[in-house]
Amino acid sequence: MKVLCILVWGCMAAATLSNAQSLHSSKKIIRSLCADSLYGRGYVNDGVNKAAVFLVNQYEEIGLTPFGESYTQSYSFPVNTHPDSIFCRLDGKALEAGIDFLVDAGSPSVDGHFKLHHYEMKDSEQVHQLFQDIQHRQYENEALVLHHYSLRNKRVGDSLAAYHYHPSLLLSTEEHKLTHTISREVKEYPALIFFDSLLVGTKEISLTYANHFFPAFPCHNLCGYLPGAKHDSLLVFSAHYDHLGMMGPNAMFSGASDNASGVSMVLALANYYRKHKPPYDMVFLLFSGEEAGLMGSHYFVDHPIFDLKKIKLLMNLDIMGDAKKGIVVVNGEAQRHFFDLLKNNNEESAYLPEVRIRSNSHNSDHYWFTEKGVPAVFIYS
Repeated sequence: MKVLCILVWGCMAAATLSNAQSLHSSKKIIRSLCADSLYGRGYVNDGVNKAAVFLVNQYEEIGLTPFGESYTQSYSFPVNTHPDSIFCRLDGKALEAGIDFLVDAGSPSVDGHFKLHHYEMKDSEQVHQLFQDIQHRQYENEALVLHHYSLRNKRVGDSLAAYHYHPSLLLSTEEHKLTHTISREVKEYPALIFFDSLLVGTKEISLTYANHFFPAFPCHNLCGYLPGAKHDSLLVFSAHYDHLGMMGPNAMFSGASDNASGVSMVLALANYYRKHKPPYDMVFLLFSGEEAGLMGSHYFVDHPIFDLKKIKLLMNLDIMGDAKKGIVVVNGEAQRHFFDLLKNNNEESAYLPEVRIRSNSHNSDHYWFTEKGVPAVFIYS
């Protein structure tokens, strides 16, 4: 295990941090993955699969060997999108999707003019009033504005469903950051997320956009390997290459750190080990569908193309854009021996300021491997 640890960390540093040529190559990969032509590597204009074609070419250039006849493993899942123009006017003022607001990923189409009814969700009396109004079906065909409330909070959604209440529109607010997502379903009512300061005191909104739902969007995992000196076990590097794609024709989420950075590091490692034969067979896995709920990695562990029991360690790299404050090793508690060796090796060689530890979490593609009993960690910066 100590040899493995030094191999992994020392060569990661050599391949991606210290070597100027590798760093230049990694930046080039990131720029290519974030190009307008890949549409944010999402589901509008088939961006995620255009990225897959680019990455297959990288596998071929490096000289990775496929398992079987192809680098790709195909599967599908449902996904909702908003590919067309999005028009929004708040009290007569035009707003821009992706800058002033986000369309909730699960929203159906909407076209209308709505009065706004405001509730402050930090005020217990107003929260109580909201539930009273829902129960008595107030404003059922108008728009609710929930200040300081996340749409990911199921409290209001469960209440709407319990009372069979259908607002024509639901607006929620954030104070500092708007975070987009991917949805595999279409909700019963349209919803948007705004900066709170934009909605305070507003009275009406005009809104037009259309959703496009794919019941089975085709996607691909990518897999290649390099033979090592021994063939009794595998060391696996993984990353996800998909991102959030487009919202309308103008707002694109490029995902440089999440996770073009991790993909570029996996490719840098593949390039390194292509020139420096490792002691173990090495596998390089790139997943799609991560932003939609770890779909690619879930499919892979249920339909493995090699024996998962042969994996000595899987190291998943996700969000590697800036390690000025060090890195975090998720599932390091379960792989404590590896973490301790990694941390000690880093302290001896001063690669990074710190190597921190976390318990396991359902937050990246390593997770489904741990559920199958595979030794796996997830590193982010």
